Amino acid sequence: MQKLFFLSEFETGDVTLFDKWAEKHFGVGLPDDFLSFLQKNGIGADPIPCQYDGKIGMDRMKIEEFYGYFPPDDQQSIQTQANKAVVNDRISGDMLLFAYGGGGHLKFALAIKEPHRGKVFAFVDSGVYLEGDQARLENGALHLANTFSEFIDGLFADEDDLDDWEDSMDYLPDEIKEKFGSGS
Repeated sequence: MQKLFFLSEFETGDVTLFDKWAEKHFGVGLPDDFLSFLQKNGIGADPIPCQYDGKIGMDRMKIEEFYGYFPPDDQQSIQTQANKAVVNDRISGDMLLFAYGGGGHLKFALAIKEPHRGKVFAFVDSGVYLEGDQARLENGALHLANTFSEFIDGLFADEDDLDDWEDSMDYLPDEIKEKFGSGS
């Protein structure tokens, strides 16, 4: 799974406590590749790479921020966002939201239970509902990847992303230069 870099990294809590929350909430733990991503990459805002091929009512699907998981009652936590999305009928109760873009309108969701476990979906102001072995995707919602690793490995950066990152940080990490280009 490729590494992500964050312009702003968030403080993270114990990923095992987050997995225990998932076990209590969903009856199963989180997918291994999702937990591994959290442990190795952390979470934050303005990641590089940040884009995924596909469109849902906007020019491009770009991640602005990965939701945090600590503290769990924070308004920007995965736990709070997942609960709000279920209450607002945006996702079925066997999924969680892990990232957003489009000023908060574009949401990225991860299925937790079988038979869809690990699949990644995206939607804009609509919803994704898992019903048995079927997925109901409303208003252009998309199934992006069959695993979280596949989703992360499908992220890319373009010249604008690199320039924005470099302008904000006054440098571009060597790993980013090697993988995506030298920036400006």
